[in-house]
Amino acid sequence: MTTNTRAWRWGQLLALTVGVLSSLHCVELPTKSFSCVSSEDCQGLSGPGGESYVCGSGGWCEVAGQADAGGTPDAGGQPDAGTSDAGSDAGSGTACAQASTPPSCSTSNWCWDNPLSEGRTLNTVRGRSATDVWAVGERGVALHWDGTCWARILPGNAQQLRAAWPAAGKTWWFAGAGGALLKWDGSTWTSQALAEQLTFHDIEGASATSAIAVGQTGAIYTFNGQQWSPQSWDAGTSPAPELLAVWPVSDTEAWAVGRGGTIAHGVDGGWSSSRSGSVDLTAIAPGADAGTAYAVGRGVLVTYANARWTASSFATSSTPLNGVWTSGGVTRIVGPASNIYVLGTSTPEPSGTPQLLNSLWGNDTALWAVGAAGSMVRRTDGQWSELPGGVARNINAFWGTDDLNLWAAGDNDLVMRRRDERWSPVAPPEQGTFRALWGSGDRLLVAENNVSSGKVHLLQNGQWTQGTSFPSGVNGFWGTGMAPVWAVGDKGLLRRREEAGTWTPEGNANTATAQFNAVWGASVEDVWAVGAGGVIFHRDSVGAWGSQKLSSSTDLFGVWGTGARDVWAVGLNGAAYHYEGTAWTLVSTGVTQTLRAIAGRSADSVWAVGDNGSITYWNGTTWTPQVSGVSDHLRAVWVTPSSVWVAGANGTVLRLKP
Repeated sequence: MTTNTRAWRWGQLLALTVGVLSSLHCVELPTKSFSCVSSEDCQGLSGPGGESYVCGSGGWCEVAGQADAGGTPDAGGQPDAGTSDAGSDAGSGTACAQASTPPSCSTSNWCWDNPLSEGRTLNTVRGRSATDVWAVGERGVALHWDGTCWARILPGNAQQLRAAWPAAGKTWWFAGAGGALLKWDGSTWTSQALAEQLTFHDIEGASATSAIAVGQTGAIYTFNGQQWSPQSWDAGTSPAPELLAVWPVSDTEAWAVGRGGTIAHGVDGGWSSSRSGSVDLTAIAPGADAGTAYAVGRGVLVTYANARWTASSFATSSTPLNGVWTSGGVTRIVGPASNIYVLGTSTPEPSGTPQLLNSLWGNDTALWAVGAAGSMVRRTDGQWSELPGGVARNINAFWGTDDLNLWAAGDNDLVMRRRDERWSPVAPPEQGTFRALWGSGDRLLVAENNVSSGKVHLLQNGQWTQGTSFPSGVNGFWGTGMAPVWAVGDKGLLRRREEAGTWTPEGNANTATAQFNAVWGASVEDVWAVGAGGVIFHRDSVGAWGSQKLSSSTDLFGVWGTGARDVWAVGLNGAAYHYEGTAWTLVSTGVTQTLRAIAGRSADSVWAVGDNGSITYWNGTTWTPQVSGVSDHLRAVWVTPSSVWVAGANGTVLRLKP
């Protein structure tokens, strides 16, 4: 390779203040699982060393002797991992501040409440230490971990961010679309615009004052602690390849990878390239041994050893491999949903999320990984788990007493609770898909639908009791207190919960083949169940279920009302039927997307939600579509005394405040 001795061209640098840190939106770790009122609620819990639990002042079961001192249980009801490099949550005993950078809100005033990234994909996670970690991604999202909180610290633009690098002191550099490098000095954002309006894909450094940024059209910029300057390709390198990731070996040498299997080598400012196949290489990182490194692309692993790069197949040819990182002598690769690969082992680690992961970073104590829809997972004590603020599983149902005590349930074992202004995953009763919630006081029913069977689980005194099995999946609940409660579901499932906790079959021959999707009642003598094919059944004052007829066979997914003469059923293609006491009438909702749920505060204040972010509002006279600001399918709506909550795919939770 010919060393390039030409003078570097200094790019035009323009410093522009674009934002300051005024307040933080924090999410506290660790996840807490067992709520309590008194220490009796914590009986039966024990740690791996036999530790007993008591009820802490925060309303959660905590290890005796650590209560009110930050020693809180994790998602499995076990003590925290400790206080070392994980950015200990247990050491300070201080909850995250609840002041926040205002979340994004739609023109109809629907505001993001989860995930913290507001549904934006996170492209990169990088850290300086266990108390200084950043995750960045689409539309300028930038999240910072200080050892206790994840905070939203937005730079004030909507350009995609793809790279992050810690420089000297508290300084961080970020890059992405638009040809600008963003600088964070610990309190203020500034922007340094380079000559080319291009996308930078990666920044990595060999030291606190030496880094390389790479991107489109073969762009390579180096940083010497003061300035960014472009580097040139050796003669004959044309066209210059697009570079997606870089690994600085030292202040004078680096490797970069990119489109079409490109592997580029830079020494003393001169760069040349070769190819290792045709698959785009998306990430590169050093290995555990000196002089080794790994690069990954879809179904491809390229290994650097003995001064040579060798490509080999990995997983399947269609497996997305997006990030690679080595810590504690172990190299991991992220990409496909649900799995994280460990080199040298045949069994992947469960990732703790169904989302595609794009990047990982960490140390011997804790690893972080981020990805689609704002998903964030952390590996501690040998296990990956979702973080509060990073839950990105589909949500199917709500139940709660008020804004400070709200529960949600969904796919991929999801049960989570909102307390103290944040959502935290709760250890589920078992693995499954949860479709419905109902509760009273501190007791909660969770309905499971696993295609061919179902269960109803009870959370009481902070602990799950053994679930009641049903012959088919459960889709909906409604009741008064904890009894009676009606459960409806697949294959004509229609049962009533008694005070003793037993479930009594109801219905008749006509209901036996119905596909029930939802249930609601004005009273125990006036209950409605709706479902596929326009099925509507009504339970009268003597407990008999009679069929109601629609003018069509439209699938129905939600039902709600204010009384016997004011009931709504919603469903396919934006359909809404209203019952005024004698017949069901089709009413235009102003939307054509399928509506999945409905709830209201009064006869003239009702919301229906559905596919592709659809929300429509009934004011007593007409339905008017509202702007949700999201495109994800919405599956649940819940009305509290002071707010309206909507949730759906990818962990989306929106809040409408008064």
